Amino acid sequence: MRFGYGVAVWNAGQHDEAIRQFEWASALRPRHYHLWLQLGLMRSQAGDQQGALTAFREAVRRAPYYAQPRWQLGNVLLSMKRRDEAFAELRRAAASDPNLLPSVIDLAWDAYREDARSVKQAVQPQTTATHLALARFFANQGETIEAANLFRAAGDAADQDRHTLLKGLLDAKRFSESYTLWASGRDDINGTRQSGLGTVTDGGFETEIDADEPGFGWQLARDVTTVRLSRDNNEPGSGTHSLRVDWNGASHPWTSVVSQLVLVEPKVRYRLSFLARTEKVVTGGLPVVTVIDANRDGYTLAQTEPLSSDTSGWQKHTIELVTSDETHAVRIIIQRQSCPSEPCPIFGRVWFDAFSLQKLS
Repeated sequence: MRFGYGVAVWNAGQHDEAIRQFEWASALRPRHYHLWLQLGLMRSQAGDQQGALTAFREAVRRAPYYAQPRWQLGNVLLSMKRRDEAFAELRRAAASDPNLLPSVIDLAWDAYREDARSVKQAVQPQTTATHLALARFFANQGETIEAANLFRAAGDAADQDRHTLLKGLLDAKRFSESYTLWASGRDDINGTRQSGLGTVTDGGFETEIDADEPGFGWQLARDVTTVRLSRDNNEPGSGTHSLRVDWNGASHPWTSVVSQLVLVEPKVRYRLSFLARTEKVVTGGLPVVTVIDANRDGYTLAQTEPLSSDTSGWQKHTIELVTSDETHAVRIIIQRQSCPSEPCPIFGRVWFDAFSLQKLS
């Protein structure tokens, strides 16, 4: 009876009377958490934060596993600038009702003035779902490093999100952030963290190439039926493997057979080195290695002379390039020189090994 009357007088604008009615109702039925919850809401709206705090604490005591009492308690604590206590309650509320998690993250972002590390500490993700939710939020806010760490913590469940974010960053030419995300959790073949800048990833083809992984590793041509790519452990130029390219028919000379994106510094001279050997290559468009500017829509920075059609062994090749003041990444490409006419088939085998990039000045 008092509940209905209390709501009615509240709606009529008689807030003090409504609060008295709910205080009486709570005293008469103290085990009913929803009465304490409603009392807390009314006190809060009336500006009595301390009274609201007392009522919400009682609601939590009566229903410790329900989300709303903790949610309201957390919000009133936050309004009182008691952030640590507030987010302790808000985390528990989101644990009971995962639908509250996005709101908890938003509150933390505002409360901690968009400081990603503080937000992470406030939310304290423990499950795959919370890691993913916070990672997506950080990604949307441009906090790539924190997003990358959370995607890694989420494990395999984050692969699709991680790939989507990585593709978006690459398409936007945000190469430094892209590398941070791509390299998160990766080690090079010696077990050490990769630096990225001016570094060819796995230049000796010592590890398996993941054809489905976007980013800064080797990228292989798709749907080119006349080209076969494989790692070969027979007589490598260095290390234990090399890359073998078998051509067997017509293909467009400008097709990127193999490529890799590499971070670089603007306005710097670099030298690209690699080893190659060829066997019985017959074509009007011999293989070449090209370096293009990833920031300037594929502008060619350097290209080797065409490889010989048949060598007796490994040969070292070098080319030099200078990046522009806009260049933050280049793409190294194995392709073919232009042909005088089409179609332009190619037959034969070429091996590549030991790609490296050296900063000169």
